[in-house]
Amino acid sequence: LMAPGDVEGILTALELPDARFGADPAAARDGLIAATLAEAYRDGLRRLGADAAAWRWGQLHHGYFQHPVGAVTDEALRRQMDVGPLPKGGSASTVMHAAYRPQDFRVIMGASVRFVLDIGNWDASVCVNTPGQSGDSRSPHYRDLVEKWAKGEYVPFLYSKQAVDEAAAQRIVLTPAGASGGPAT
Repeated sequence: LMAPGDVEGILTALELPDARFGADPAAARDGLIAATLAEAYRDGLRRLGADAAAWRWGQLHHGYFQHPVGAVTDEALRRQMDVGPLPKGGSASTVMHAAYRPQDFRVIMGASVRFVLDIGNWDASVCVNTPGQSGDSRSPHYRDLVEKWAKGEYVPFLYSKQAVDEAAAQRIVLTPAGASGGPAT
């Protein structure tokens, strides 16, 4: 028996067909592969059209971020809050992990935040989070990183005060109510 998603077990069974395939394991395996490929091709034709050379994984496999409030709001606000769909590379067995639902190929699992940290030069570190750097759908930063995330790209993840000060586009100072003086240092 093999568990769903047991890639190693499936590959071994295909490479070394045994009695699980019946009286003639190699012939049964070959028939299964041929039938599976034919059905996959027919499915591709249905989903992506007749020109197989134009098929792209991202035409099926996509990221879509559905805001939880969207289910109880109007269509205009839902469109403002939801992000996607957008083409997404990867799968459940790639470095850019992006597992998907078989029925619609929507990504349902994977890293929403990625970091590449350079401990020898912290300011050379990079990151990305999705869909953006703000939780407010009215902000220009609400969905500003989603395309970089989908493409496997990054933005600088600055560390030193000098690098942060030089790159800062805005500074927000939060002062607790009743606090005397300026911001904490």
